[in-house]
Formats: sequence, C-alpha cells, structure tokens
Amino acid sequence: MRILILNHEYTPIGGGGAAASATLARQYVRYGHDVIVVTMGYKDLPSNDHIEGVKVYRIDCGRRRKEMASAFEALFWAIKAARFAIAEHDKKAFDATHCHFVMPSGIAGKYLQKKRNVPYFITLHGSDVPGYNKERFRFLHRIVARWWLEIVCNAKNICVPSNSLMELLKLSYDGEKSTIVPYGFESDFFKPKAKIKRILLCSRLVERKSFHIFLKAISDLELSDWEIDIVGDGPMYPLLVKMAEKSLTKVNMLGWIDNSDPQLAEIYGRAMIFVFPSVWENLPISLMEGMSAGCAVICADVAGNPEVLGDCGLMVKPKDEQGMRNAVIELINDPERCNKLGTYARERVEKQFNLRLIAKKYLKLFGCPDNGCSIYN
Repeated sequence: MRILILNHEYTPIGGGGAAASATLARQYVRYGHDVIVVTMGYKDLPSNDHIEGVKVYRIDCGRRRKEMASAFEALFWAIKAARFAIAEHDKKAFDATHCHFVMPSGIAGKYLQKKRNVPYFITLHGSDVPGYNKERFRFLHRIVARWWLEIVCNAKNICVPSNSLMELLKLSYDGEKSTIVPYGFESDFFKPKAKIKRILLCSRLVERKSFHIFLKAISDLELSDWEIDIVGDGPMYPLLVKMAEKSLTKVNMLGWIDNSDPQLAEIYGRAMIFVFPSVWENLPISLMEGMSAGCAVICADVAGNPEVLGDCGLMVKPKDEQGMRNAVIELINDPERCNKLGTYARERVEKQFNLRLIAKKYLKLFGCPDNGCSIYN
C-alpha cells in the first residue's frame, strides 16, 4: 500500500502524538509499505528528508515553538498540506490517508478524499476532542464544532487510543465508526540501564502536567544523594526554574530533548523513579517510556494513566501534594520494590503496547489484511 500520514507534529517536534505517528510510520515501512509523511517545518529542519525508509516532507508555516503550534500555524499548514497531498497523489496514487488529530490533519485528509476519493482514517490524541484540553482549546472547539463534526463523520474510521478518550468522544460524536487502537511502542529504544538515585519527569511543560505541584510537594524534602531531572519545554518552564532553585533536593532543568535522541534514552534508563503527575491524559507516551526503561512509576490516577500503568506502579489523586510526597518517600526507602515495579512495568509495555501488533490493526483497517501480505511477522 501507499500510505499518506498527515500530522502537524512529527519528531523531532511536538509531543506524544509526534512520537506515536513516527513509530507507526517506521513499522508500516518494515511491513513493506510505501509511507509518505507530510508535517510542519521548523527552523533549519530539512524540507525533504528520508528517515528509516519513511519519506518526510516538512512544510514551512512559520512555526515558532518546537513543543506546540498555534491555531493559525495549524490552519496555514492544513491548507498547504492539502495542496501538497493532491500534487503527490497525482504523481502516484495513495491508498489511504492516516491523519493524526482531527484538526488540522483532518482538514487536509478530507480535502484529499473529496478531490481524489482517498479514504482517510483519524487517530485521536486528546487535544483534538472537545472537553479534553480546556486550558487551550475550550473556545476554539466551540468555534469549529460543525467543521470538526463534519471531518469526523466523513472519516472511514476514528481510531481512539484509550477507553477514557472514547467516553469523551461520545459526548460529541456517536462513535459509530470508532475503534479502540492503543498506541504502539518500541521498547527496544528505552531500556533499563544501571540505576542511580534519580527521579525523572518528562513532558511538555504546560499547567495540566502538574510538574509544579510535584515540585511544591517535595520542595522541603532533602533527599540525600538523590537528584530530580526535568526534561521538556513549554509555558511553565520559567516557573519551574524558580521552584527548582528553592528545592532542597537538587533539580536539573534539562530542557527539550528530542524523543529519538540517545541522550533521552540514557536519562530514562538510569532513572530509578519516573513521576507523571498530569491531571488529564489520553494514553501518555512518556509514561510508556518510563515503564519501558524499567522505572518505578508514580502517576496521577486520572483518565488514560491507569490504562497504561495497570498495577505496575503507585497512583495518587490528581494534584494531591501529600500523596505524591508520601509515594516518593515510600519508593526511595525501598529500592528492592523500585526494581520489582520497574521490571513489571517493562513487561506490561512489551505485552500490551506491542508496536508490531498495533501496526497490523491499522493496516487491516486500511484494507490490507494479514493474509494478504506475506511479509507480516
């Protein structure tokens, strides 16, 4: 098959949605398919790239921030991506379009369907569903509600990574053409290494991730020989820097590190504890990364987090400072339990979110069943 992937964020820019689409793209190629990715340009990233068999085209839309795009940048990209997709289809026809996010990717996917009759499939990532990200998109979703519903209803299938997101989706769409398909994960990259006394937090630094709540919870704890690493960038970065300076336990603000950078895998691999206090999630990739790296996990008991973690870590109520504080103290005082939880967590990721199996589910939806492709293994 010839598959077009549309996503305004694709590694090395963006967050979990970028990582999820990149891993799928690589697996489609491994199964022998021709994959074209159309994404956003950013600064000096090449406009035409070839990554592990995936052809990546980055369209310049004046994107200013690596971790997220503005609504205007997203709309501008969708218009240009739609035109680009038509031109590429006319050179050699696409069999299916895989859109990541309803908007802006679905705008381009729907246009290609209308003009060239190419079916499009949408993977939801959370912020593209009304009611998910109220801090950024509450009013925007109201403005585009009819347009959003038209894109969803015309898709061949809506792929929803988690049960919690499916329930939220049903408040705006009847779910008639929706399927639960979890994110696939490559556990070979994030592996356990020799553990040291490090606590890791990694994500986009936005308010709902609640990293500031965590730092407040442990600010007066002097954890002997322990350090805290925070990886990421975003609007909360300046506040977190100020809070880090006041913490009795050393906090290292490491900034943005690309998801595919070996340095990030090293940071995950050496961390003994991974903390993910986010108050609302779909199916967090960063949580899978921590589990895959064999970390003992502490996370907020909300939405998609329990679906990922299962019983392989400690859960606390969202924004519960005392709960987070107690969980950290409990784990640092019990290294044997940390090791056991880390082992269980990695085993769960390998079993529940196997990329090869997830990619097969998508390909079957696209119209390429297992028995039609001898290269499946």
